[in-house]
Amino acid sequence: MRIGSASHQAARFGSPIRAAASHQAAAVVGAGPAGLLTAIMLAQRGWTDVSVFDARAAPPLPEDQLWGDGERSYQLGLNGRGQAALREFGAMERVSRFSATVNGRLSFNAEGKPVESRLKPPGTPGAEKTYVTRVLQRDRLQACLLAEVRERYPQVDVQFGVGCSGVDLSGERPLLELCSPPAADGVEDEAEEECDPDGRTEAFDLVVGADGVRSATLPCTFGGAGHGRDLNWGCRNGTLDLGMDALPTKEGEMVAVLLVKPSSPAYGAMEGLSSGAEARAFLSSALPPLEPYLRDDDLDRFVQRPVARLPKFMLVEGQIHASLPKGGVVLLGDAIKAGANSALEDVSVLAKCLGECGDDPAAAAASFDEARAEQARALVRTSRSFDGRGPLGTARFLVPLLLDIQLNKLLPRVFSPPMLRGLQDERNTFVGLRRTKRRERAVLLGLLAGMAAAARAVGGFVLRRSAGV
Repeated sequence: MRIGSASHQAARFGSPIRAAASHQAAAVVGAGPAGLLTAIMLAQRGWTDVSVFDARAAPPLPEDQLWGDGERSYQLGLNGRGQAALREFGAMERVSRFSATVNGRLSFNAEGKPVESRLKPPGTPGAEKTYVTRVLQRDRLQACLLAEVRERYPQVDVQFGVGCSGVDLSGERPLLELCSPPAADGVEDEAEEECDPDGRTEAFDLVVGADGVRSATLPCTFGGAGHGRDLNWGCRNGTLDLGMDALPTKEGEMVAVLLVKPSSPAYGAMEGLSSGAEARAFLSSALPPLEPYLRDDDLDRFVQRPVARLPKFMLVEGQIHASLPKGGVVLLGDAIKAGANSALEDVSVLAKCLGECGDDPAAAAASFDEARAEQARALVRTSRSFDGRGPLGTARFLVPLLLDIQLNKLLPRVFSPPMLRGLQDERNTFVGLRRTKRRERAVLLGLLAGMAAAARAVGGFVLRRSAGV
């Protein structure tokens, strides 16, 4: 969603806040999980006119049998942040009915044999997490929240096939510019297509932009017979810089993504695959442990899918809100960062800001900016640090990860768990995590310096004794 022109943004963002005359009409741009949860939150707060717009088509019902084949959307793991937000607004029970659980990881050793590593149940001594990860397709999560809206919140109107081309901030209230997306050509396109304004506009007291960067992966499916379907499967070929991660569906299928960088040797080979037989030969050679689980029909569909890119980590350096005399605009979710769980958490933060500001949209938008903008930037900077290129980039990711794992095992009261695990824990803030890791690095350097000084002192003492001094 575009908010005015660049010059207009500079003039409007951060403008003086005045009390809103009304807080009855709200628009949410984007009917993904974060957008629909925002609509639910607003309805629960008493907003009587909530409109949700999305240029794409509605998903199937959450109980539809189409979800069982693993071909719909990509798998999403709900961690502590996402689950806490869904529970807060009463949606977790339905989501749990259509999601699977993950209680550990299955990897393959050098001989190609599967090795299970299970987590300790939450609440038990030494438990690694405070929650059990729930897994379902991203679009199935959307379907669950859409069902919640349609069954429980008549004041929310969800309109699919209606996009947003921008927001006019020149008046007292934000004016949403609506549009119709281009007609579908029958070819699935993972990228968002922009639509041109067609003259339709509508004013709202509050506009929430939840239409961020569209995530896309390169999925294929395979059966999981014989091993834990409550595990996160993983396999990697370091020479080709090719990785595979798979998560289960409620129906027991394993939905996998092949993770590959454009600069890696595997990228060109994957782009050149033209048949299921070629895909089987490539995967059997590149990731041999997967060969028993590959199905011909899945491989045929796999080669028809384009190689898609993961979402970019957008770094929004400016403010993430606009306050007008009688309205406000706020951005959340992928519009300001990447991550479905943190997007759901954004909704909780926005609800708190609305409560503290008496549902004044302008004041709440400014409060959300203050509470969340720096957190979003911290998350993006952390995520970017995981995505370095080449051997050096891989080392910058793996070395701190392995170091944190060992230090946390050795001195758990001094060193916290690895950053990846910390990001999933709803008790942590993203800014606080970065500060904690910087402090721990300083402590580690101090310990190493002390050990080096002690070693030199001991060495000098031994030399003096041997010299008879």
